[in-house]
Amino acid sequence: MIPLRLRLSGFLSYREAVEVDFTAFSLACIAGSNGAGKSSLLDALTWALFGQARGRSDQVIHLHPQVKAAEVTLTFAYEGNIYRVIRSLPRGKSALLEFQIAEKEKGKDSGERSAALQSLSWRPLTERTLRETQARIESTLRLDYETFVNASFFLQGKADQFSQQNAARRKEVLSSVLGLEIWETYRERTAARRKEIERQIAGLEHSIADIDSELAEEEARKRRLRELESDLKQLQQARQAQESALEDLRQALARLDRALTAEKARLEEERRGLIEQEAAIRHQLAAADELTAKIEGTQKALAEAEAQIAERSALEERNNAAREELARLKAENDLRKREMDELKARIDRLSAAQGATCPLCGQTLSEAHRRSTLQRLQDEGRQKGDRYRANKARIDELVQQIANYETQIARAANAERQRLALSNSLAQWMDQIEKAQNAAKEWEAAGAKRLQAVQALLASQKFAFEAQPPAGSLAQAERALLQLQEQENAKNQEVGAARQLVEVLKTLRQRRQTLIAARDEKLLLVARHKTLERAFGKDGVPALLIEQALPQIEARANDLLDHLSGGTMSIRFATQAAYKDKKRDDLKETLDILISDGAGLREYEMYSGGERFRVDFAIRLALSEVLAQRKGARLQTLVIDEGFGSQDAQGRQRLVEAINLVKDDFAKILVITHLDELKDAFPHRIEVEKTERGSQIKVV
Repeated sequence: MIPLRLRLSGFLSYREAVEVDFTAFSLACIAGSNGAGKSSLLDALTWALFGQARGRSDQVIHLHPQVKAAEVTLTFAYEGNIYRVIRSLPRGKSALLEFQIAEKEKGKDSGERSAALQSLSWRPLTERTLRETQARIESTLRLDYETFVNASFFLQGKADQFSQQNAARRKEVLSSVLGLEIWETYRERTAARRKEIERQIAGLEHSIADIDSELAEEEARKRRLRELESDLKQLQQARQAQESALEDLRQALARLDRALTAEKARLEEERRGLIEQEAAIRHQLAAADELTAKIEGTQKALAEAEAQIAERSALEERNNAAREELARLKAENDLRKREMDELKARIDRLSAAQGATCPLCGQTLSEAHRRSTLQRLQDEGRQKGDRYRANKARIDELVQQIANYETQIARAANAERQRLALSNSLAQWMDQIEKAQNAAKEWEAAGAKRLQAVQALLASQKFAFEAQPPAGSLAQAERALLQLQEQENAKNQEVGAARQLVEVLKTLRQRRQTLIAARDEKLLLVARHKTLERAFGKDGVPALLIEQALPQIEARANDLLDHLSGGTMSIRFATQAAYKDKKRDDLKETLDILISDGAGLREYEMYSGGERFRVDFAIRLALSEVLAQRKGARLQTLVIDEGFGSQDAQGRQRLVEAINLVKDDFAKILVITHLDELKDAFPHRIEVEKTERGSQIKVV
């Protein structure tokens, strides 16, 4: 985490809003008198990120009555991104927290963007609740408050927090700083999976116990099945006997019903025939009355037809004479037509002749001869034409007469046919009238009486006396059969359930073997998961990784401590120690700090405050440097709050040299001091002054 900009108002000693821009320097001194508010800047950093400061979180609001809330805004860079955290605490209300990330701009790196933070656009990362948002911040940083402070901060009066932790807590802090907390996650997941498998095993064992309980009932279930099957067989026999008796009763009733039905059908068919016969006779009588009325008109039409037949002979004679005359005139006109055609041809030759000889008679052709001959021929032609046209007119007249004659003759022929048809109709009608009258007499004598007798018999329902009803009630027999069927069905269900209880035992035996195999397999998995839990636990892989990191941390710390102590002090980390119980041959896991100087090996508490600070400083810097060199390092800022007051002049000079020695390994190093003689030892300083309006800041 690299701070870029810090803005705070109403926070601890800062009543009015102040802002610190960290982008202009990598190493700076925060200077000011005691109580001016230097350490409050560090509290603002941790309070913004983690909601925690040196005091209670509800006591960070400035005491002035006009201050309504404490608010801190921290902009920082981390792993190529720029983030912003805004945390505020209104007086008497719940805290508010926002987490944001800057939208990346093409062509600009983080340093260029940090110089113009005001122009950045922000995308929210805030979750639904403050707790969830805080968890996201810590997940992004991969650090919590304790780890961050112990690894990056040399807080006033707390520079020895890492060294003063007990061995277990010291390993936890170091494990978290090294990013080994993921192995605890692996252990927890493995433990959760192991517990889940153990729950599954418990379920399997419970199922096996249930199956064993059911298998113990096998003989009782088989005995019960035999008893039920015997009862079912008796019910089946009783039901079959009742079905046979019911079937006999139904057949007897069916025979009776068929006899009654057949007799009734015969009588109804006879009644239907008699009714149809009566209707036919009535229809015949009605038709006879209609025929009597038709006979009179038919007799008149017959007389007219006979008169037309008498005129037919005269019409045929006139028609034949007209046909003979028509044939003669047609023959004559055919002759006249040929003669007129010849005359026309002769006239045409004579008119067209140009020589001196007449083409008709061979005489000399003079103009007078031509005219006289033409006149004669034309006169002859007119005579023949007049005769032809007169014949033609007569022919047309004869054709019309012949057509009239033939129409009249045809009408007379229709009259002949009509006379024959009328004669036949009169004979048929008279025969029908006679038959209808005879049928009516016969119906009245026999049919009407029989119809009356059949209708009376059907109405009385007294027929088929030879059919006798069977003994016993069909309804009672059916009820008895239904009761037996219900009892049999119920018994069948009992037998089915009992048979299923017996048959399921075979499946249960197979299932028991499957469950036992599954249980054994899961027991093996539990053993494997327990092994993994031990491997993932703090005494497993994390301990090995710490063992690997400690030599590097120890070597770097001794390099720094050698420079700070003038070569008189060194440290060593011990990861194993003997138990107090002398009977135990094994060693316990620990993380002890052993310090030696020219006088020998002494406990940490036996050293002076200045000496302990040098040890703490060397260990802390070594730890931070090692982390900075590891892939995915997460600590890029070092904060030293006081610590110089316990050193003599030479010790202070060595601390300053040590800080300059490691400054290239950190993006930001902040040193807090109230000693004026140290201000000029740093290239930049942030001067803090306490005024009536609260603490004020000036960057020099």
